[in-house]
Amino acid sequence: MSGSLFVAHIGNPDFHDGTVISVLAKADRVSVVIQGQSGRTYTLDFNGVTRLASNRAEGMTLYAVTEMEAPQPLRRFVFVNWDEKDDASLEVTARGFGISQ
Repeated sequence: MSGSLFVAHIGNPDFHDGTVISVLAKADRVSVVIQGQSGRTYTLDFNGVTRLASNRAEGMTLYAVTEMEAPQPLRRFVFVNWDEKDDASLEVTARGFGISQ
């Protein structure tokens, strides 16, 4: 995350200690399913995706989902891995997003 400034935490606080269940990419859309610490399932739908960087993201325990600075009109989302020693990672740069339960 070096070189980018923090904008905000994204989503429900239940994401903290949650788990990435799946990452589905199709054309310029990406859907990420998270199981929150409570057991609830959330879907983050990104549209206008220009970049998806994923390394063994499925099964990753989250510290948080954050938005980092990006050139307008894009938004950059970083799924922060709870385990700093684990190389699992997920980042999405997109024009927009929505969250559903």
